[in-house]
Amino acid sequence: MKISEVHLLTNSLSETEFFYKQKLGFEVLEKTDELLFFKVGTSKLCFHLSDEIQKPVYHFAFDIPENRLFEALEWVSERAEAIPYNDNEYNEYIVDFSNWNAKSFYFNDTNGNILECIVRYDLKNVSDENFNGNSFIKISEIGFVVADVFGFCDQINQQYQTDYFVMQPKRENFSVLGDNYGLFIVSGENRNWFPTMHKAQPFWSKVLFESYGKQYEMIFNP
Repeated sequence: MKISEVHLLTNSLSETEFFYKQKLGFEVLEKTDELLFFKVGTSKLCFHLSDEIQKPVYHFAFDIPENRLFEALEWVSERAEAIPYNDNEYNEYIVDFSNWNAKSFYFNDTNGNILECIVRYDLKNVSDENFNGNSFIKISEIGFVVADVFGFCDQINQQYQTDYFVMQPKRENFSVLGDNYGLFIVSGENRNWFPTMHKAQPFWSKVLFESYGKQYEMIFNP
């Protein structure tokens, strides 16, 4: 599965633009009074202005080169708040997903979204370039929060020809769909977004993605 576009809500386009353009160096592809489109490697990230009283908070992840993890952590930490992972003696911020053959770290944007930079060693994407804003390969994960995890997953699998991620055990309050190239992270309501204490809640989103050679647009409207 390949994620080409992710559309999210934000209460502040100006703060969003400052973070992703000025801090992370993402190119602005389109800007209006209602939305912001950023280029993120081979994918696009779009924020729509929301008038919701509650601030929308999402989880999504970027793939980065497998040999630039620590350099990326240092680079991002100079521009954003990295989220510590206290249960790990390996590194204060690096999380080792051994069953995924992957490592990652997390950080917050100015909206409070929980972002992740992840290296997937099975993808063999070594880079010779020093890490910078152009090193983000693509958006590879987007989170959805639902009341019935298995019911939602089964519906998505049937409608879009996806399947459960073979490297992640299925759980009643947390399951993953897709493959190493793109993942839907499906969380139950009020479960903490790892590795934070922030309770996962559902918010509108739209995802454009490819599954088995077919292009799909999925609107999540809880």
